[in-house]
Amino acid sequence: MVSRIKCVYAQNPMIITVTANPMVEHVFPVSRITPGRPHHPSEGWAFATGKGINAARALHHLGEDVLAVVATGGDRGREVIRRLEDESIPVRAAPVSGETRAGFVLYDRGEVTTFYGPGPTLTQEDVEAVVATVTQALPARLLVLAGSVNHADLYPRLSGLEVPLVLDFNHPSFQECLAGAEVRLAKPNRAESRSLLAEDDPVRASALLTEAGAQWGVVTDGDGPAVFRTGNQAWRVTPPVVEAVHPVGCGDSLCAGLIHAMDRDPADAVAFAMACGAHNASRPGIGHLDRAACEALAKHIQLDPL
Repeated sequence: MVSRIKCVYAQNPMIITVTANPMVEHVFPVSRITPGRPHHPSEGWAFATGKGINAARALHHLGEDVLAVVATGGDRGREVIRRLEDESIPVRAAPVSGETRAGFVLYDRGEVTTFYGPGPTLTQEDVEAVVATVTQALPARLLVLAGSVNHADLYPRLSGLEVPLVLDFNHPSFQECLAGAEVRLAKPNRAESRSLLAEDDPVRASALLTEAGAQWGVVTDGDGPAVFRTGNQAWRVTPPVVEAVHPVGCGDSLCAGLIHAMDRDPADAVAFAMACGAHNASRPGIGHLDRAACEALAKHIQLDPL
């Protein structure tokens, strides 16, 4: 039965992303903050965000068939869904009992200061609602588990649905998901590798991910070099120089780019993924990728084999 289910899922083109702790994020370009004084930025934007949402948006812009499953509660939860619908991103709400969080970002010349409001603490009933929402949306080609989660059962429960996984989150259950499922991509950043793998070196961390069974192990490091590993091939890749406008969501865009290009020659897939992350930084939105621009930028990405 399991092999038959996996075969059906592999034939389905849809990718499901899960966001357990979404946010309505307000973004303002502010060059200097003076405590105790009002500030009047000339521009401002608001987005529905969260790593799974950002990845879904990037995949949508790359032309993938994607569904964003989002745990939402209260008025801000409804706002998250409305904003995604306004962007024509396929979305399905998993109702939870708490109020969805809000936050804001101040940025100037690529430097970002983010304030994360408190999100809801998921209950066991909330976990059941998210799992049921994902299950009802199956079959799918991939299940992307991305972003913060505060219930130990949620991601392991989802990893038991017999759908190949992408793991991009920082929680002790990461190891359980990595060991107990088919993982196409595991993508912690360097700080997360220290807490999840007890390893600070991105090269060794990427090896630990593939040794644990991930098809791809990727370790990013902000605007520094990233390490990509698959099979017996590995590369250290320095991001290309772009005029940084708004770097929030670069890692999520890189993740989406690798998912999109995973069936290509591995070196080509790495270049395209890195181009997607860099392209995101050059634009004011989050995950609003221009596929042609990413393809063009990928031709200039330098890969250093390890």
